[in-house]
Amino acid sequence: MKKDNIIKIVISIVVMLLVGYLAIFGLTIGGKTIIKGAKSIKTGLDISGGITISYQAEAEEGKEITEGDLEKSKAVIQKRLEAKNIYDYIIRIDSNTNQINVEIPTNTSDTSVDPLAAVEGLDRTAVVQFRDAEGEEGKVLLQGEDIESAKYSEDAIDSTGIGTPHVVLSFSAEGKEKFTAATEKLIGKPMPIYLDEECITSPVVNSKIDSSTAIITVGNGTFAEKKAIAEEYAMLIDSGSLPFKLNVVNKEYIGPYVGQQALEISVKAGIVALVVICLIMIVIYRLPGVVSTIALIIYVSVILLIISNTGISLTLSGIAGLILSIGMAVDANVIIFERLKEELRNKVAYKKAYERSFKNATSTIVDGNVTTLIVAFVLYFLGSGMVKGFGLVLALGVILSLFTALFISRFILKQFMPMANKTTFLFGIKKEVEKNDNKA
Repeated sequence: MKKDNIIKIVISIVVMLLVGYLAIFGLTIGGKTIIKGAKSIKTGLDISGGITISYQAEAEEGKEITEGDLEKSKAVIQKRLEAKNIYDYIIRIDSNTNQINVEIPTNTSDTSVDPLAAVEGLDRTAVVQFRDAEGEEGKVLLQGEDIESAKYSEDAIDSTGIGTPHVVLSFSAEGKEKFTAATEKLIGKPMPIYLDEECITSPVVNSKIDSSTAIITVGNGTFAEKKAIAEEYAMLIDSGSLPFKLNVVNKEYIGPYVGQQALEISVKAGIVALVVICLIMIVIYRLPGVVSTIALIIYVSVILLIISNTGISLTLSGIAGLILSIGMAVDANVIIFERLKEELRNKVAYKKAYERSFKNATSTIVDGNVTTLIVAFVLYFLGSGMVKGFGLVLALGVILSLFTALFISRFILKQFMPMANKTTFLFGIKKEVEKNDNKA
């Protein structure tokens, strides 16, 4: 084996250890958490419990609250929760009392986090309006229904090239026409933007703007403070406005459905399964089994890092999706290694055997994973609550398992392939077969 191959193998092992360490312990510098570890993973209602909030709908004078209004409110609250990466939720509506009950997960034992922070903004009507500053109330130039989407961004918006937190609004075709007409009329004048009767910014129009987008900047403060405000504005505007005002009538903590013990058992089962899988792969495939072990550890570490740093709440069903995707990652390696053994048995040169094994296995692996990915997307887009969380974790796992099998495993296995010139036993072929081939 060449020195270059050994160096690359060592680098791969170092990367595996580094990513594994970050996934477990995270990275803290100067008391500031840069990368969150496994202990920061949020758990769902079924594991850690949470809080339940009851909202009472309050209609405007002379208006009635309909079943459709309540359903719309449920959809808006659902979208706002998912914008916060909360997928393990339960929303119930009571048309008799016009109340909406929301249950979301929170770790009440973690004193560093406000357990009610996740529900901030859920009850805001989020009516956004662009107004003409002239007059006592100000004429509404365009409003919520003229806006198709609102996204948070940190891109540079001026000549300095320095990124700053802001919200990018995208208008509908009709909204674009209204915006263009409004900017043409108000050249040299301010055009205040209101959110629930609160003026959040009042930019001065310098020229007519013929664009389908507009930018909402936030006031003074640190980068983190402006980011938090801009993210909230984007979440509220993008989720749509509530058809009526919501008043909080009750807040209380709820216990877990199954408890922390179920999480500990699931985690132990997952670790045991991973160790057993790695041992079996090493016994059957030897060096390629070592390769799959390195790739699997990197895979599990990366997916844990993603879950812990995006704030996705992990439920027992999500853990099941994660373990399922580990099985699919192993399955991809099995297909590749079996192809490789077949080529080596046929006395194909190791370089060509390596190339053929991946070339022939790729289509099979992709086909199998794509079908699972489609199911995961269906669960995510059509499901809700824990079903949606399961679909998200499964989709994330399938995509990462494809990457580790077709790129990471491929890279590491390539470094070991020169050893096939000396003996194929290290690649899972029995010595008896190897001796018979030599005699022949």
